[in-house]
Amino acid sequence: MKLIIDNSNLFAGGGLQVAASFLRDLKNMKIQNDFHVIQSVNCANVIGKEVFPDNFTFYNLTKAEEKSKTKRIKVVRKIEDMLKPDCIFTLFGPSYHKSKFPKLVGFAIPFIIYPNSPFFEKISLKEKIYYKLLAILKTYSFKKFSDALVFETENARKIFIERENYTKDSFTVGNTLNEIFLKSENWVDVENIPPDSCNILFLTANYPHKNMQILPEVIAILKDKFRLTNFKFLITLNKSDLNFPEQHNENIVYLGKVDLEKIPSLYKKSNIIFIPTLLEVFSATYLEAMLMKKPIIASDLGFSRDICGDSAYFCEPINAESYANGIFTLMNDENLRNDLTKKGTENLKRFGSSTDRTKRYLEIINKLVTQNENSK
Repeated sequence: MKLIIDNSNLFAGGGLQVAASFLRDLKNMKIQNDFHVIQSVNCANVIGKEVFPDNFTFYNLTKAEEKSKTKRIKVVRKIEDMLKPDCIFTLFGPSYHKSKFPKLVGFAIPFIIYPNSPFFEKISLKEKIYYKLLAILKTYSFKKFSDALVFETENARKIFIERENYTKDSFTVGNTLNEIFLKSENWVDVENIPPDSCNILFLTANYPHKNMQILPEVIAILKDKFRLTNFKFLITLNKSDLNFPEQHNENIVYLGKVDLEKIPSLYKKSNIIFIPTLLEVFSATYLEAMLMKKPIIASDLGFSRDICGDSAYFCEPINAESYANGIFTLMNDENLRNDLTKKGTENLKRFGSSTDRTKRYLEIINKLVTQNENSK
């Protein structure tokens, strides 16, 4: 089988890690198909100079090709027409062009699935209009330029196909842990973490829907209402990213971007994992916390309930006092902490390994190829 893996539209975030994991799984599984991988600049950087077998061919976009959607589409189409693949897999879509060959497209855009998220209560009218128009464009592209869609959660799949009357094939393949968490020999110690405080880990990228701006109010309530002083929020951003009032910074450790190999150590040195995000389809952070046996404080929303079940302490999504109460409760209730982490360990069994995910992707791809051959 000749497969094009289209990673040309991956620029940041977890999609890059999933892409790298998928390629490494294919390599380690020693599958003898021909894999043609179209890569964005950042995608190529994640893979670096890693050596792949001869049945892998990489096509790296330039910065200019990447920045222009028109140029990007032209390059991808040219490669498709040259190779005439059995199938195309756009790992995370949408794809913005019609292909002559079967195309499986991954779906992971939360603002399409959850238009009533509390996130939209916190942004301006102009931003709401922007997201609405973007959702219309991307939804059209998902429906028009795919032969099948693959979602990260069953909840997201059901919402999309029912609301959009999507009648083509659709599948669910759950996300999973990065392989670094399963290889403790590769872990690197993270330094300068306070050893004697209650450390509350906020592992986040700098996106508004991650709900970082609630942090100063949470800190104020913990200090003023609960009289707590010996706690630190460990946040994976720079101080300049947030510009919080200075009085709150004594309870924040700004870590900036943390190397992947140091993330497990960061969990080990934390007491509570804080995930107040307002908009996700899936986040591996929940699973990482479960594996590392750390209690989770989470926003009470459909996606977090879907992933965590009953293994997190849920709070009102945009209510700082609710989060502060949850943190105070977990800090002072060892039985509750133990109960949540025990449930998390059990819940984690629902999610397979990255190899399981890759095998499932390949099953779906083979199904599309067979369907296409039978229709000729």
